[in-house]
Amino acid sequence: MLTPPSTDPATSDRRSAPRLQPAFRTICRLDRHGPAGMPCIGLVWNLSETGLSMLMADPPSPGAEFSAELLPEEGGNGLPVNLRIVHVRPSSTGDYILGARFENRLQPEALQMFLTSNVSDSSREEIEGSPNWMPPKKG
Repeated sequence: MLTPPSTDPATSDRRSAPRLQPAFRTICRLDRHGPAGMPCIGLVWNLSETGLSMLMADPPSPGAEFSAELLPEEGGNGLPVNLRIVHVRPSSTGDYILGARFENRLQPEALQMFLTSNVSDSSREEIEGSPNWMPPKKG
């Protein structure tokens, strides 16, 4: 017999750090090359002190470890990280949703530059004006 999921918040979410919504267009560049020698880049979907989830076209396999860099898509200061791929699953867009754990827990101050509270007013209007934004389908 299956046990129903717990409704107790203390036991229903096993994450050690809360997931946060990164600023629009935060990317993670892995220290590996994808097809045709292009850099392997993912669009960060969720971010926490202990890891991230992102969309990626050509993901590595679970268990793989990489040096990477979190940064705004338009450039600027990046944050070097080491991470291990925990899971990879296909998404409805034809890309993959990848979850990864950081080798070392990030300090809250290091995350601040990637959070939506630090987005400029014009960028915030763009984000808030598109509540149903979805990544484009491949092909």
